[in-house]
Amino acid sequence: MNVSVMREKMKIYFGLSRMSHSVLDIGQPGLGAILALGAFPPYPTLLLGLLAAFSGFTCVFALNDLMDCKVDAERMEKHQRGFTNFDIDVVGIRHPIAQRVLSFPHAFAWVFVWGTLSLCIAFSLNPVCFLILVAAIALEITYCSLLRVTCWKTILSGGMVGIGALAGVFAVVKDPPVTFLLLFFFWAFCWEIGARNIPNDWTDLEEDIHLGIETIPVRYGRRLSSTVSFILLCLTVVLGFWLVLPVPLQNQTFFQIGSVATGAYFLIIPGWRWLRSQSMDDAMVLFNRACVYPAAMLLVAVMST
Repeated sequence: MNVSVMREKMKIYFGLSRMSHSVLDIGQPGLGAILALGAFPPYPTLLLGLLAAFSGFTCVFALNDLMDCKVDAERMEKHQRGFTNFDIDVVGIRHPIAQRVLSFPHAFAWVFVWGTLSLCIAFSLNPVCFLILVAAIALEITYCSLLRVTCWKTILSGGMVGIGALAGVFAVVKDPPVTFLLLFFFWAFCWEIGARNIPNDWTDLEEDIHLGIETIPVRYGRRLSSTVSFILLCLTVVLGFWLVLPVPLQNQTFFQIGSVATGAYFLIIPGWRWLRSQSMDDAMVLFNRACVYPAAMLLVAVMST
C-alpha cells in the first residue's frame, strides 16, 4: 500500500470517528482524574487512562456514524449545506459510510475493535469504569435510535458525556466525594448540550426539518434554543468554578481564576456573540471553540497541581 492510499484510508477512519473530537475530549476524563486525585496520576495509570479514553471516544463517535448512516446518506444526497467556515466536526472525510467510501462491515469492525479495547482497559483500571463505558455506549445507541422521535434525546447526549467523564475520576480514586461527582457530571452535561449539541443542531436546522429530525432548534426555533444554550454555557462556567471545592487540588484559587478565564474565552464570549447575531458563522465559532474547552480546562488543572 503506497503512502497516498494509506493517507486516504486514514482520512476515512479519521472522519468516521471524528478524531479531532476523540483527542480533544480526552480532556474531560483527564480533568476528572487530576482534580479527584489532586495531582498527576501514576504514569502507568495515566497511559492506560489516556488509551482507554481515546479508544472509547473513537468507538462512540464512529458508532454514531454507523447508526445514522441512512439518514446521513439522505442528508448528503438531498439537503447537504455548504461549509463556509472551518468546522472541527468535518476534519477528515465526513460520513464515509454514507458517501460509500467505507463499507458497513468495515465500519462495524472498527467500532468493535476500539470498543473492546476501551472496555478491557477500563475494567483493568476499575470495574466501575467498565460499567460507566457500557452505560455511555447504551445511551449513545438510544440517542441515535430517537433521531426522528423526540428533541429531548439531547438529555441522553448530555448524560452520555457526563457519565463518560466520570470514568477518569474512578480510574484514580475508588471512593470519590459524591459532591464532586455531581458537580463534575453536571459540568460536562451542561457543556455538551449548551456548547455542542444545540449549536450544532442550530446550524443544521433547515436540513433537519427536511429530514424529519427532531432537535431543540427544530422544536423551539433559533432564538429560544440559542438562549437556552447560552444559559447552559453560563452554568458550565459556574460549575467549573466550583469543581475544586470538594477535592484536594493544591492551588485552588489559581484553578478557579483559570477556569473562569477559560470559560469566558471558549464559551461565554462566542456564545454571547452568537446570541446577539443569530448567525451561522458565530454558531460555528462557538462550536469550534467549545470543543477545545475541556482540553483547556485540563491544562489549567495541570498548572494548578
